[in-house]
Amino acid sequence: MRLGRKDPGRSTWDLEFELAKNDFHSRYASSQLGILWAFIRPVAQAFVYIFIFKVLRARPTNTDYPYALWLLPGMIAWFFFSESITAGGNSLLEYSYLVKKVRFHIDILPRIKVLSSFFVHLFFILLIVVLFLVFGMPLSWKMLQLPYYTLGLLILSVSMARINCSIVPFFRDFSQILEIILMAFIWACPIMWDISIIPERFQTLVQLNPMYYIVTGYRNSYINGAWFFEQGWQTPYFWGFVLLLDLGSRKLFQRLKPHFADIL
Repeated sequence: MRLGRKDPGRSTWDLEFELAKNDFHSRYASSQLGILWAFIRPVAQAFVYIFIFKVLRARPTNTDYPYALWLLPGMIAWFFFSESITAGGNSLLEYSYLVKKVRFHIDILPRIKVLSSFFVHLFFILLIVVLFLVFGMPLSWKMLQLPYYTLGLLILSVSMARINCSIVPFFRDFSQILEIILMAFIWACPIMWDISIIPERFQTLVQLNPMYYIVTGYRNSYINGAWFFEQGWQTPYFWGFVLLLDLGSRKLFQRLKPHFADIL
């Protein structure tokens, strides 16, 4: 397949999926453990948080579920989100040879990075199901709403990746700044802690974070919480925010697109 042209009979989705698979394999090709690193890093980080909050008795919430099962649904959503936008931010730099091809649709490059990260995310979605069975915990019908929350997470991640990759060619330090922000921002989202531990008057501020909706939705899906249509004002707020962000990111990308080839 020649990447500079669109093959007859091949859809844009086919091209994206093929490039995403290649990206996924090439990302870890130089290391001895290969693609295993895509799974080792998030697992190791999750175990660190479990140790801090469970073993050291810094547990942030009261729940009948084992802390690991309470923590992991929100954790895998955050891992995918942060990995997508940081990897997506470097997509134009990494594929600069494609940016300079006149006939290549560079709009798909940030989506390729998100899709590449999504392969790992699907693995962890299934892994949590296995862990529930291992712990002897019942599986909930609420898991049927996981595709709904995953769709929201995908649109949010692609939008943020598109914004990031639009800015990075002009300001290379932006990706490093964003990584620092993400490291701090994980503590602002109730992943390791429950929102009930903060005063009620501040809870609305936390709920304005779009990742709160996703993290809570993933957790509700696994531990038999609320359905998405029971989330009140948070559902229309989330989709309004995400759709506006998606529209804004597309406009920003298209506005800066004519300059990418020159700057790279």
